[in-house]
Amino acid sequence: MVKKMLNTISLKWFFGLMGLFVLTLLFSIIYHLPISWILAQPSVQNQLPNAVQLSPSHGTLWQGTTYVSTPEPIGKVSWELSFWALLTGQASVETRWQKEQSHLSGELNSPLFSEKGAVSVNHLNGQIDLPLLLRLINAPGLKELPIEGVLLLEQVDFAIEAQTSWPSVLTGQLILNHLNILGNALPKIRITPELKGEQLTLKIQGGESGWTLSGHLEVFKNRQYRIALKVTAQSQESMPDWAGLLRQQSLTVAVLNNNGRW
Repeated sequence: MVKKMLNTISLKWFFGLMGLFVLTLLFSIIYHLPISWILAQPSVQNQLPNAVQLSPSHGTLWQGTTYVSTPEPIGKVSWELSFWALLTGQASVETRWQKEQSHLSGELNSPLFSEKGAVSVNHLNGQIDLPLLLRLINAPGLKELPIEGVLLLEQVDFAIEAQTSWPSVLTGQLILNHLNILGNALPKIRITPELKGEQLTLKIQGGESGWTLSGHLEVFKNRQYRIALKVTAQSQESMPDWAGLLRQQSLTVAVLNNNGRW
């Protein structure tokens, strides 16, 4: 009787250990699958837009790098996927993008089992050259705009609803640095976003000795916008040269007011 019980216990231990070994082996295989092999699978390729190419790729699903093109080179993207976040039904990825002198890094979060949840990027920091940004946006008439400068992002948190393509969260600071438009150099301009429902307001502040720039850009979910800018100088002599492109209210005040659709 005792011998039979011992044999039964031994069999349970044996099958338990075998099951644990198989699970460990499967996890190890999945963990070490090359990302290049995963991205080459037809089921993955069918999910990508036709113009997007991810090659060459290195590393694994959990940590790796790839080069993105559309077919214009977008840059190098590296990532580190959190395993523990997957257990809560979330994909949490530490990402970094780099192209030439431009780079951005942040934490990308997305629900795994729902198409209705918001995709968010937290703690987004970095910089992007404005000419490169205009090329990536690919907006008609903007790519050839003679503009130089850098857009800095500081602690930006951003979330967008997949179904509406409209942000539900947008906080942080945007800074335009070394800005030069049509040969006119501008000082550092700080942009603070403020989101209220279907209206996004970008508060604009800048200036230097002798004059200040203030105003806002309002963007609406119905694809309308309004912009109001004001340059105020301490004297006529201190008025910046580029203010002549705006409507002159007086010798020391110039404004821009416009609206339309985007």
